[in-house]
Amino acid sequence: MALRVPAFLNNRTRVRNLLYLLLWGTMILMNAYEPKKNAYVFEPLEISISVTFWLTVWFEHAIVLTRFLNRKKIGWALGGSIVALGVFIITRYLLEEVFFWHVFGFTNYDPDTSLLYYAEDNLYFAFPAIGLGLAFKIIEDWLVHQQERSELLGERNMAELAFLKSQVNPHFLFNTLNNIYSLAYTKSDAAPGAILKLSELMRYMLYDSNSRTTENGRVVLSNEINYLKNYVELEKLRVADANVQFTIEGHTDLYRIEPLLLVSFVENAFKHGDLGDPNHPLVLDLSVQNGRLRFDTLNKKANRQTDAAGGIGLINVKRRLELLYPNEHTLHITDEADSYACSLELSL
Repeated sequence: MALRVPAFLNNRTRVRNLLYLLLWGTMILMNAYEPKKNAYVFEPLEISISVTFWLTVWFEHAIVLTRFLNRKKIGWALGGSIVALGVFIITRYLLEEVFFWHVFGFTNYDPDTSLLYYAEDNLYFAFPAIGLGLAFKIIEDWLVHQQERSELLGERNMAELAFLKSQVNPHFLFNTLNNIYSLAYTKSDAAPGAILKLSELMRYMLYDSNSRTTENGRVVLSNEINYLKNYVELEKLRVADANVQFTIEGHTDLYRIEPLLLVSFVENAFKHGDLGDPNHPLVLDLSVQNGRLRFDTLNKKANRQTDAAGGIGLINVKRRLELLYPNEHTLHITDEADSYACSLELSL
């Protein structure tokens, strides 16, 4: 279940202001707590300096730097920082030297203190507030940059996946249509069944495996296996003497997998394999155990020339695995003189 962010947190400025209030409140509580008394003692002067400090940090960060640095107005940002120093000095003066005198009857500084000395003395406290505001701006920009970079990367990966998925099996489709045409031309009894299987394959490719009709883009593993079975049966129309041994183990109804991921291995075996030898059939072995899938293919290599433009090969599926199952899969390919084997393991 996806975590829903409250609507009032969608505004970045609102979130920033809320965080500043939380920081200010936390600092007030930390400064007010006295362990010896095990109690909170709120001193007016501690509250005033905290209010002044965090107000200046917020002004420097949210008003000055956000408004001017984002527009590349460095001069205005420097001028605004000088204003922020004035905000610190004036705010503290109004709180401690004016408000406190009328409410509590005391001030922080001696009444004879000159305004020049007061300003110079408070610069010592004001500069750290300006620096902290700048640090917050740097951190915020870095986080925003990382978020935008992540979003752009995700969008690019989704576009790449859509492109890769759109390439799956066009060569198979053309070959199958030609084979069905031949069956229909010769009025073979196998033609209706072939058309039905092709229809099931196309329905699965176009609708059942569509991201809008799946759970997080994944399909039930048993449905993917049925797709592979139909694929094999249709390929046998093209390779009439094909010998295929397809074994399945495990509870395939309990897990989901990215659609159209395994078929490239089967396509590769039919395209490049010699499947007419009963002693060396195409071996397809799929097993599921403890949420881990293993899919092995083994075929005898053919000596014939193959169409270099046909299919998408294993480059496509390797890239899809990198995008869909990063650090969650292993793929081993063994290319020997007379045989070709692929072994895929991934976490479901």
